Amino acid sequence: MGEAYHGGIPLFNASIRIEARPERLSSDGGALLLREAAGVTGIFGWLDDNLEDDRDPELITHPQHELVATSLLLMAQGWRDQDDADALRDDPICRLAVSSRRGVGPLMPAPPKEPGERGGTPDGLASLPTLSRMFRRLSSETNRAVSRTGLIVQTGRRLRAMIGGRELDVVGLD
Repeated sequence: MGEAYHGGIPLFNASIRIEARPERLSSDGGALLLREAAGVTGIFGWLDDNLEDDRDPELITHPQHELVATSLLLMAQGWRDQDDADALRDDPICRLAVSSRRGVGPLMPAPPKEPGERGGTPDGLASLPTLSRMFRRLSSETNRAVSRTGLIVQTGRRLRAMIGGRELDVVGLD
């Protein structure tokens, strides 16, 4: 079957089990580690609480926190174009890493919409047009200020981090 890695279960989704297997499900396994780090630092939650989202809640399929997570995780993985989300739309690791749904829900097909139903459950990563609209919303003056504050908040947290009871001598900001 494969060797199970017992180094820890991701806090953001305890149903995920990491195993070494000969077949590849994804080439972007690092997305799970990045999502875990983002969850531990609280940056995704902080951004979700502070960024403005003026969309009609009844029309939303991809929540803003999932759009932000998609964009940041893809950039961190080396996928530079928003259009890369289309190529990775069905990648199971990326879907798990950006979703706030627990269990295997992010991997399941979205239920069909009833006639006239608005909004819905994401069926894969957001498309290029959806990400483009998110970037347009993030470029508002208010959201740019939130982004600047977020960088300062996260940097301050890192600078105050303690290891072994003493402050860090060196801090890298990438």
